[in-house]
Amino acid sequence: MKHLQRHLLVLLLALLPGVASFAGEAADSLYIFRFVQGKDAFYAPWRDNGAQLEALLTLLRAHREAILSGSIPVRVDGYCTGQAPDEENRRMAAVRSNRVKSELIGRAGVTEACFVTANHAVEYAEGVRNVVTVTLCIPADINETKEDLPDAADTDLRGVQQGQKAVQQEQKTVQQEQKAVQQAQKPARQAKSEVATPEQPTPTRRKEQSLSLRTNLLYDAFLLPTLGVEWRISHSIGLKLDGSFSWWGGNHGKVQKVWLVNPEVRWYLLRDKRFYVGVSGSYGEYNIYKYLPGKLLKGDTGYQGKLWNAGVTLGYQLSLSRSLSLDFNLGLGYTRSAYDSFGMTDGVRIHKQQDGTKNFWGPTQAGISLVWTIGNNK
Repeated sequence: MKHLQRHLLVLLLALLPGVASFAGEAADSLYIFRFVQGKDAFYAPWRDNGAQLEALLTLLRAHREAILSGSIPVRVDGYCTGQAPDEENRRMAAVRSNRVKSELIGRAGVTEACFVTANHAVEYAEGVRNVVTVTLCIPADINETKEDLPDAADTDLRGVQQGQKAVQQEQKTVQQEQKAVQQAQKPARQAKSEVATPEQPTPTRRKEQSLSLRTNLLYDAFLLPTLGVEWRISHSIGLKLDGSFSWWGGNHGKVQKVWLVNPEVRWYLLRDKRFYVGVSGSYGEYNIYKYLPGKLLKGDTGYQGKLWNAGVTLGYQLSLSRSLSLDFNLGLGYTRSAYDSFGMTDGVRIHKQQDGTKNFWGPTQAGISLVWTIGNNK
């Protein structure tokens, strides 16, 4: 059934100009421009975009006066699928349509008012998902001399034939890819072939670096204010540095005096680059007795000392808006702490243990961080 539908579509495209001319009303000229999956740049040399563009420019220049007067509308349709959600597909299709129109305005002398534009989050034809089509409906009663319209009929015919040939070639390519997928039983190969074919050009990469500010809401809740920065040196790699500092209480009674630095290198994974793994470490000093975290310690004992740790982190960033996100992470690894323990008697510190050490494998950090990305270009 799918093969029959494709044959009918090609036959319809082949017969459309003849039917329109026979009716004596208008002859449609169709031109198809292809785009790289996930990209909005217009590459004229790619595939047959160059031939389609030159044929279309010849026709536009020949009918410029009628187009500018509104007698011949120029319809531009953008088709895009493969993005998520559909709003992103329509946005990508609109950008691509504007790329094609800008090329025509700059080289054919037409204006934005000459175009009727529509953008769709669907395939143009089965397996043809990243194209912009340009259609000219030329009324049959427009009589122009050969000086005004050199070889116009030939130009229309070549443009339609090129468009039909391009659709057939695209469908043939899709069929070959689907056959290879079924034989190998590896669905991932189809997506790879769509985004990277041997003849596909290497587009200019958009700027992927970004800087974000962050605070760990979990540490903040324990009265250990934390502020950090992360520099995304690429779409997949980030360098993060957090610092925590608190200075509550005095030397007697309840006290919480802590400082801590936490550097980390992250690798962002999967398609959306929100899940990540990292390598991190921490170093700091502490003096805690019966303040908020100190209440979690056993008995009437305070601790003063230094600690360091190293390990791996796992995390996920949940997007809240274009610039804000929540970062959930947990670190596991090795921690070593050197400390003195003490108690309080009549407001005086009484040492319980000096030069104590604690070594263990387990959690090294945890966080629920609010992240603000500066100059985000998602």
